[in-house]
Formats: sequence, C-alpha cells, structure tokens
Amino acid sequence: MPHIIVEYSEHLSVDIPKLLEDLHYDLSEKETINIHTIKSRAIPVKYTIVGDGKDADLMIHITVRMLPGRSDDLKKSIAQSLHETARKAVPDDRINISVEIQELHAESYVQ
Repeated sequence: MPHIIVEYSEHLSVDIPKLLEDLHYDLSEKETINIHTIKSRAIPVKYTIVGDGKDADLMIHITVRMLPGRSDDLKKSIAQSLHETARKAVPDDRINISVEIQELHAESYVQ
C-alpha cells in the first residue's frame, strides 16, 4: 500500500532502476511497512528548473504516499532514511534531492 514515486530530471545520468530498488528495500525495513504492499515507480520529468536555473537543474523528488496512522516521528525517520539512501546512490551534490511523505485519503483508497 505505500507508494514510492520518484520524479527525476529526464537527462540524469543515474541508475534509476537501482535507485528505485534501494529506496524500495529501505522503506521495507521500516516499522509498520510490509514489503509485499509497497509499489514503487519512477517518472522522468522532461523540463525542470531548480533554484535560479543557472546550474544543471538536476533534481530527484521522492514522494511516499501511505495510509494515515503513522506518527510524525516515524514519517520523519522514513523521509530522512530515504534521503540518505538516495544521496548514497547519487553522490553528486549538484543533483537536488528532496523527500516528501503524504497521507492517502483512507476512505477513498481502494486496492
């Protein structure tokens, strides 16, 4: 049920399948997460502007969508861990990496 969605600058020279796998397994090790319910996907973004647009404009944004009920501390821990995992896979600090945890609307989520 948790969804990992990785949006990334289309022209990145990063092993995206490996990054997605690393994120998937990192999330699976967290409290309350069952690996068999995680759905992970990556979406290239054709046009990106990062900051003032003068640098490489390279970015990776990781969104995790989960049903409600997890504490803010756990969500923060998950976000930090995924960010660290992504940074290990993408050590180039010119690539902006961000992570966001979103709660799904439980009443309308159907699986």
